[in-house]
Amino acid sequence: MTSLDRFKPPSDDRPYVAECEWCRGEIRAGDEVKRIDDGGGYVHNGFGFDCAGKYADERVYDAMGTINIRGEID
Repeated sequence: MTSLDRFKPPSDDRPYVAECEWCRGEIRAGDEVKRIDDGGGYVHNGFGFDCAGKYADERVYDAMGTINIRGEID
């Protein structure tokens, strides 16, 4: 073993199966995900990831704020 071998991160033996549509990170077998219904693909949905929520916020909602008496968002 060389000194460089000690600094390598531990390998992840779980197979790579997809790329997250939000963060573009690896999705590996056993990860918690949500499947996207309109175009296929997957987003992370597990502990420490908010990819599913961020992906939905960007694509589902077109405005955010306080609604006024005319039914418009200020």
